[in-house]
Amino acid sequence: MLFRNLCVFLLYSIGSCTDYYELLGISKDADDREIRKAFKKLALKLHPDKTQGKDTHDQFITINKAYEVLKDESTRKKYDLYGEEGLKDDFGSSWKGNYRSWNYYSESFGIYDDDPEIVTLNRHNFAQSVLESSELWFVNFFSPQCSHCHHLASTWRELSLKLLDVIHIGAVNCEEDWILCRQQNVHSYPSLILYPRGEKYQGLRDIDSMMDFVLENLPDYSIKLTSDNFISTVSRNHFPDSWLIFCCDNPESSDCFSNSANDLKMLSAILKNLVNVANVPCSDTKLCEKIHCSSRAAFYSHFHSDGSCDGFQDLSAIDLEIQSIAKTVLKMLPDPEELSEEKLKTVLDFKNKESKPMLVQFTKAHIKSSVVDIELKRLKALLPEVWLVYFDCAKYQIICSSLFIKKYPTFILFKGESLYEFFYGRISVHDVVQFTKAVLLSQVHTLTPANFPGVTQSQDIWFIDFFAPWCPPCMELLPHWRKASQSIHHSVKFGTVDCSTHVNLCRMYNINSYPTTILYNNSIPHGYSGLHSHSHILEFIEDILHPSIVSLSPQLFNDLVRSKRMNEIWVIDFYAPWCGPCQQLAPQWQKLAKMLKSLSFVHIGDVNCQLHSSLCDEMNINSYPTILLYPRESTGIKKFVTFNGRSRDAASLQGWIHDFLPSKVESLGSSTYKNVLSDTQPWVIDFFAPWCGHCQMFAPEFEKVAQVVEGQVKVGKVNCDHFPDVCKMAGVQAYPTILFYEGRKGHATQNPMGEEIEILSYKGVFSFLNTRLELKNNKIIYFDTASEDPVKITRSFYSVISYGTNFFK
Repeated sequence: MLFRNLCVFLLYSIGSCTDYYELLGISKDADDREIRKAFKKLALKLHPDKTQGKDTHDQFITINKAYEVLKDESTRKKYDLYGEEGLKDDFGSSWKGNYRSWNYYSESFGIYDDDPEIVTLNRHNFAQSVLESSELWFVNFFSPQCSHCHHLASTWRELSLKLLDVIHIGAVNCEEDWILCRQQNVHSYPSLILYPRGEKYQGLRDIDSMMDFVLENLPDYSIKLTSDNFISTVSRNHFPDSWLIFCCDNPESSDCFSNSANDLKMLSAILKNLVNVANVPCSDTKLCEKIHCSSRAAFYSHFHSDGSCDGFQDLSAIDLEIQSIAKTVLKMLPDPEELSEEKLKTVLDFKNKESKPMLVQFTKAHIKSSVVDIELKRLKALLPEVWLVYFDCAKYQIICSSLFIKKYPTFILFKGESLYEFFYGRISVHDVVQFTKAVLLSQVHTLTPANFPGVTQSQDIWFIDFFAPWCPPCMELLPHWRKASQSIHHSVKFGTVDCSTHVNLCRMYNINSYPTTILYNNSIPHGYSGLHSHSHILEFIEDILHPSIVSLSPQLFNDLVRSKRMNEIWVIDFYAPWCGPCQQLAPQWQKLAKMLKSLSFVHIGDVNCQLHSSLCDEMNINSYPTILLYPRESTGIKKFVTFNGRSRDAASLQGWIHDFLPSKVESLGSSTYKNVLSDTQPWVIDFFAPWCGHCQMFAPEFEKVAQVVEGQVKVGKVNCDHFPDVCKMAGVQAYPTILFYEGRKGHATQNPMGEEIEILSYKGVFSFLNTRLELKNNKIIYFDTASEDPVKITRSFYSVISYGTNFFK
């Protein structure tokens, strides 16, 4: 507090404060919404348009810079690690500020940030929150520059209040997240879309029309009880124990709860999985007498199998309005249990013997005092497999400090032994439930300075995610991290380190960006730079533990490459770890090695020129990456070919290597092509151009076809640069073109234009041939999964303008 007051004083006096978080009045783990709200508050107060004074401009530039630094994940990383020294490249002496008029900040900036009922979504949380959810979301895609969006804002706020807890109401700023908006096919503002169906709302933008649209799509979870179905219904095991029952003959009556047919539907949606919401017609006097339903509304804690009830409470005296009823009912549900200091210490010593995992809500106030906490009573019903408790950090500050808890409420799920995880998302029932269910299936260890050193010294295999909670890509990675830990079956231990909390630990291990993920294999670190998906994470682990690439030391290079036999091919990547293009090539090089794994005579290797500089100097390696191929029909390293292609992806590299492999595809020229036309045997021919990238990518696929149909179909290829007359005769106008010749019937030669095969992939060509010829004893050979996907090529990509070696487009 003292430092914050000092910063405020400095801001108003000389416009300088070195701590940007203190300057904006936010914590170090503040999210995007909190940063925007804090900046907007100061911007409206200190903007030069409104505040006169000598230092006004400098003061505003200072808070503007703080906002620009902290709102961007890359500059925020640099600032957290290196302070203002790390920002020189981004905010040099020429930076003069990036701000707009006072009216912009007042009317257009952070339109929905002050509305807690509206979830501000972005590209980092949209998929997990909306697309992967089965619950209803109504999302407003808007632009601050759009006048219609501003006109809609008050109505959207009113809608969010009317539908509070019924569905989720969201908003996406398309000026900031235009890629997300394009992905969702949003091209005009505002666009209102209902998920999960992805249906765009086309009606009037008034509250009644939009309410009708939502309610038409809202599932009805309410139940109609009668004497005939009462016992069988209340005895169903999958229903919650508690019941909220309304007794009413005429829904239009003022004595009834529901003044519209949709009120019961909305209330049942709010209380879904918590309380059964039912209606009993009072004309059914037998049932009304049985359950004492003489009032307009009643709450029942539990019905027995004979129809008798426990915990009856008359609710006729309360305000029969949807939100009021929901809050009243939630208060009547059991409170989460308070966790004692002794019990928590047992848990922290990992001596917890409870049969259930434990979800602890760490608070600084009694559980009943907070509306948020009342809403979170839903968790007990939604997570029956978890023991839900709360712990009051106001009583036991030392224990909470030892857990590095910095804000309240904080949720931690303890699974027993040494496994526990923090929840970092929005404090909402939906998000906490998603988190809990994911963690229950995962095997991720939360690491701190106390236990992390054991990881780097361990003989076990550890995969560590160094992250910061405010970093959106980090939060995107965490679900995949958990899923990967679930799939690996304990052979690799997964851990996380919160670098915003354990700053010194991350600096000690040279963690300079988030997320940074490192696999420690017997204490040897291997950095991961692949995509943030669980499948790529697992693929990386497989590559490290069972490598397809031979990492060559000088000794191995002598033993394996200098001593290369005549029938071997070696392809080697000479690289430096610090080289950007080398880092981009690395995952493609791994993929290439797996694509060629079935060819035992082809070896894929690499040489780290930073570690083995003398070897690279000897090989005259002057730039990185350098890719050399040592071909068949020669021994040792005297003969080699350098890769000079622009594309270093796995498919292009495979196509280049393919030219050096023994082939079952016959090269055809002018005279041999005429033999094809008079042959009685079937042929399939690839017409290609050597400069055509798609042709190079397809060539290995065509080679697979030749291997499978050998003895039943003859397979050939024609180089249209060398034999343009042949390609003209065949009517080829795009590369590659695959033509099928069934075989001569009678004395007449075949039509040179053949029959075109449209699907240009191994599977596509094989399927065509199998359908036409009913190949005998045929079976599809499944090559390595890395190259299994069809290479889909648009035939018109390369079109022939004029025939001749120099007239191709």
